[in-house]
Amino acid sequence: MKKRTHLILLILLLIPSLTWARHIVGGEITYRLVSSTATSNRFEFTMRIYRDCNSQNGAPYDLDAVITTYRKIAGTQVESTTVPVGPIGRVAKPSYPCLISPNICVEEGEYKWTRDLPKINDTYLIVYQRCCRNESISNIINPGAAGASYTVEITAQAQQVGNNSPTFKQFPPTVICGNFPLKFDHSATDAEGDQLVYSFCEPYAGGGQTSGIGCGNTAPAPACWPPFGTIAYKQPEYTYQNPVGGDPVVKIDPNTGLITGTPNQLGQYVVSVCVEEYRNGKLLSIIKRDFQFNVAPCNPTVKASIVADTIINKTYILQSCGEKFINVANRSNNRSDISDFRFDINVKGENVTYKDWDPKVQFPDTGTYKGALFLNPGTLCADTIQLQFNIFSSLIVNFAYKYDTCVAGPVAFTDSSKTFNGAITQYYWTFGDGKDTFARNPIHLYQTPGTKRIKLKVTDTKGCTQDTVRQINWQPVPPLIVIQPSSFTGCTPATLMFNNLSRPIDSTYDIRWTLGDGGTSRAISPTYTYQNPGLYSINIEITSPIGCKVSRNFKDLIRVNQGAKADFEFLPEKITKLQSTVTFTDKSQFVNRWQWLLNDKAFSSRQNPSYTFRDTGLQKVKLFVANQVGCTDTLVKYIDVIPEVSYFLPNAFTPNNDANNDIYKGNGLVDGIKSFSMKIWNRWGELIYESSNPYDGWNGRKFNTGGDAPEGVYLCVVNYIAPRGEIKQLRSYATLIR
Repeated sequence: MKKRTHLILLILLLIPSLTWARHIVGGEITYRLVSSTATSNRFEFTMRIYRDCNSQNGAPYDLDAVITTYRKIAGTQVESTTVPVGPIGRVAKPSYPCLISPNICVEEGEYKWTRDLPKINDTYLIVYQRCCRNESISNIINPGAAGASYTVEITAQAQQVGNNSPTFKQFPPTVICGNFPLKFDHSATDAEGDQLVYSFCEPYAGGGQTSGIGCGNTAPAPACWPPFGTIAYKQPEYTYQNPVGGDPVVKIDPNTGLITGTPNQLGQYVVSVCVEEYRNGKLLSIIKRDFQFNVAPCNPTVKASIVADTIINKTYILQSCGEKFINVANRSNNRSDISDFRFDINVKGENVTYKDWDPKVQFPDTGTYKGALFLNPGTLCADTIQLQFNIFSSLIVNFAYKYDTCVAGPVAFTDSSKTFNGAITQYYWTFGDGKDTFARNPIHLYQTPGTKRIKLKVTDTKGCTQDTVRQINWQPVPPLIVIQPSSFTGCTPATLMFNNLSRPIDSTYDIRWTLGDGGTSRAISPTYTYQNPGLYSINIEITSPIGCKVSRNFKDLIRVNQGAKADFEFLPEKITKLQSTVTFTDKSQFVNRWQWLLNDKAFSSRQNPSYTFRDTGLQKVKLFVANQVGCTDTLVKYIDVIPEVSYFLPNAFTPNNDANNDIYKGNGLVDGIKSFSMKIWNRWGELIYESSNPYDGWNGRKFNTGGDAPEGVYLCVVNYIAPRGEIKQLRSYATLIR
């Protein structure tokens, strides 16, 4: 055991970073009697150490904790024991109903060992010392340098009777909610049923911030001797008897161990609870738990709310105008966390309770009624809102209107609305045509006829609103008939659109047009074609859906002159590049002037011109004609000038350099030829000449550069594509004569 202790001490010296035990949260030591003789007791001890597991820089648990036993009165060391760490697990985070608490994590490491202790007339003091605590602790001085001494005391009386120490029922919550009442049972159980007395007591200091041997070490081995130093609180605000403060102050009941109070300052607080065990008035043991309260903000998930007309000073106000009941829409959340709720409403001095989630509240008369909505009353996650119900009389909304039914003009509206809740403060009219006004007695002119839906909405001094809707048929005839065009002169065939600008009219009106040449129409704005020349008067008659009529005659509005008609023929019908002169013959009617545009290049004012086209393909011919009254017409035709290709192969040639028939090649018109190919073979099938140029020929030598070919007959094949895409092939036998 000594060798193992020395090894642990050596590791601690060599690796001080592993022993810098910041973020120690707390701990306690308890014991259980295993067996007893007349002279000694065997005890099993359990030590639990708690640390902040969210820390990135905190130390791990000691693999071996050095536990020291002292005689308290004599102040002498009995023994020092090395105990390996056992299971390590997380302390369950408290689940506060209806509250969202921060993520705080605490781990518990357990150490167990068994020792035989002689029965003595002194108190055994078992101690483990460790540094350090969280730097962020709020209620003690220099918390980052403050360690802890975890102890348990076994009195001489406990040794004689063979006692078991009390054990705590549960570890305090890792987080408690600021500004919420705290109620935690910190009591312990005792196997023998001895009397237990609870108190906030002084937490012991222990350990330091240095490595090596001595009381300044982070884990002194052996632990330093008693009496131990105590933790210095930030007085006067905090003491060990008042470690958290609060309103009311957080305290512990000495008889039950119940910790109550309402912490109102966020932070981390060191708290030490001592449990003194008495039997027949004699002290048997003292167990001491050192721990840390984390007071953090907790957000309620339960919030009372309803659908209200308005909210003033956190009072939800609902009102009804004309009805003596109100359907309350409960919008409280989170409903899954709401176990109890009620609506309390004061009706003429009597409290009426509703337990429906969306109650229908009935009132006896008009007036103002107060109430409240309670969620989870009397619990940590309760919420309450104040309610006010205003019951008012209904408004009477009405109006009259006046207008001329046949002659288009404005409509005059007259309000006759009433309220019993003070005075009417606002009028709002919509006229059914997209227009509105806040005037009380408006005058409105419609632009289009039809059935109009008029709505008047009024508001009084109590905020009550009421509306009414009426329909009127506004279908007068136009006060003036206006059409376009106001005059027209054109040529046959004359097509024009009569644009009816008369207002108001629509498709429900009966409209009759008489167009002067026997034609009629019942369209609002007709389109009409005049085929014959003449002077025409237009008449229009309009009848409204309710039978009102109006008409107008437009005398001699339309003048139509005889139109010109362009037409021509040409010869020959087939035009080629070899025969490209064309003669044009005019076939126009009712004209006395001509203007020709030929191929976009040449002009002629003759009635029957001729023209020779230089290019092949489609050629544009445009004829413009006019007559003595200024009517014109235009006609365009396209003439196809066909490109011609002629290519002929001779039968023989004499390549003797006399400049006469020395080259074998084709003759003819080759402009426009594509993909030309000439090939010549001798009688043994040998290719001796080829060319892709129609202007080239064979000179009687192999490929025109080799030796002379002998006299004889040779096969010539020519392939090409004509300008219009025709595939052509010529075959001929060429006789070579020298």
